[in-house]
Amino acid sequence: MKNFYMLIISFLLISCSFNQTFSNRESDKKDAEEISKKFYWELKYGSNQDKIYELFSNKFFEVTSKEKLDQMNTVSQNEIGPIQEYNLIKWETLVVKGSNARSQYLLIYDVKRTNGKTEETFSMNKENGEIKIIGYRINQNLLDK
Repeated sequence: MKNFYMLIISFLLISCSFNQTFSNRESDKKDAEEISKKFYWELKYGSNQDKIYELFSNKFFEVTSKEKLDQMNTVSQNEIGPIQEYNLIKWETLVVKGSNARSQYLLIYDVKRTNGKTEETFSMNKENGEIKIIGYRINQNLLDK
């Protein structure tokens, strides 16, 4: 009977997953901000489009082609203007360490451009130790033009 209880306890321990969850830590926000800062720097000053592509996950390009990303950036630069400044207005992070590890980040920026403002949203995940952009959206309120 004692062996039976030991066997049951062993199965329970083996099937358990141990995770540690961190939500909205400042250090996680700063890690994600580094990626968006690189993105904006490349848009403003960079001349190598491949540097921008390196910031994005392959999952992003499964949904949106590189040409579509280029077109989105070109249209926003030409129609709304080049980026003058950007400020983080909202952020959320979730980092789980343990047997079901994952890291997710959401950053929303208020972006001032030459001819108006946009709200730009970055969704990111950590993949193989690197934070990559898996979603990028530009919103413009046409009434604020």
